[in-house]
Amino acid sequence: MGKDRDGQHAERRFQEAFEGQDFFLLLEADRHIATACQRLRVLKYVNPINSSAVAKLYVEKDSIPKEDPEYQYKELDFDPEQFKVELLNLPIVNSELGRIYRAKRDEVFNILAMLEARGSKEFLDWSRLLYGTTDKRTLDAANLWLKLQPEPEEPQTIDAKEAKNRLTTLVRKQHFLCDVRIRNYMSSDAAAGELSVALKKNAMYSENDIKSLSVHEIETHVLRTRNGEIQPFRALFFHGFPRVDEATSVYLATEEGLATFNEELAGVLTNRRRRLLAGRVKAVYLMDKEEMSFYDIFHTLVNDDKFTRDEAYTITERVYRGGGYTKDHLYMNGYEQVHKLWNESPEGFELLYTGKVGVAHLPIVKRLFKNGNGILYPARHLPTFFNELEAAKRMRMPQTAPDDDEHDD
Repeated sequence: MGKDRDGQHAERRFQEAFEGQDFFLLLEADRHIATACQRLRVLKYVNPINSSAVAKLYVEKDSIPKEDPEYQYKELDFDPEQFKVELLNLPIVNSELGRIYRAKRDEVFNILAMLEARGSKEFLDWSRLLYGTTDKRTLDAANLWLKLQPEPEEPQTIDAKEAKNRLTTLVRKQHFLCDVRIRNYMSSDAAAGELSVALKKNAMYSENDIKSLSVHEIETHVLRTRNGEIQPFRALFFHGFPRVDEATSVYLATEEGLATFNEELAGVLTNRRRRLLAGRVKAVYLMDKEEMSFYDIFHTLVNDDKFTRDEAYTITERVYRGGGYTKDHLYMNGYEQVHKLWNESPEGFELLYTGKVGVAHLPIVKRLFKNGNGILYPARHLPTFFNELEAAKRMRMPQTAPDDDEHDD
């Protein structure tokens, strides 16, 4: 009986947060934080602009340099100090949702500080604060994937231009806008922005790569952003919920974990891809916990884990860019979170598509959604590959609501 009263009291306080002045203060905080987020293109400023030249020293030369690479980065095209002052002066109400907005404000502040620290030891400190780092348990899980036998390598006959054309065709089937671009400076062959997908200019892709990119980048990353775009709290649902407790509570863990899980559901997650993700986790551990040099990590990945020199260089660059970027450990943690959710809570899995929500944020998202009677909209877009799953899996998948104007985008 006491628990019921406590629950009713908590629900009443939660409802009161959306009545009166507090709600408008939250929307004002949302507007300011979303504006700051709009300027933060982390990969734009963290990916080295001299990556191709440095890669040749490791991939094409017999004698590999033992010194850590000296990476160069794009200049920030905004004043981070101005944004930080505005964020610190932002009034945020003291409520359950207000606590999440304060965490989002602090996250944006910390990203600004991290970008200012590029090329210094402080960058790694900020990265740990934002994304955490690999622990021994995650490393052990990664080592299991590293033992998998990779499939025979598919011929990579599709250049970036043709890949762009194919992915653009797939975007049209999803009925939302997504700009597929070709970029010079990237530490992977593809990456998703909020409403776009970038392909590396000189990269080559296989048929399975195209399918994987469609599921991972378009049908997960961009799709969740498009769904978050229609929600009332843009800073959270469009730009992503912040870390509220453990590092793996940041939405990025779920973002990457869901994309990887979706690849598995769609039947395009290969052992080669699993090994690549596991190699990134191991590289974060070796860089941060073992304090190994770029040279030693590169050799470990080639000699112990049997990656090609090209793969080993790309993995090592990803964790050394900026000065020590630990984000890649989140893939495996997020995958485990989403896998558990899929098995235990199909309704929770469905809510992941309302926007850039993390598994850790589902309790408050459920209260905002209220089974379709709250202030959140159901997901407008769902991955098209859901329709191609076997019947038993398809029955467990979320279903889109009828849309009278599905081409509104």
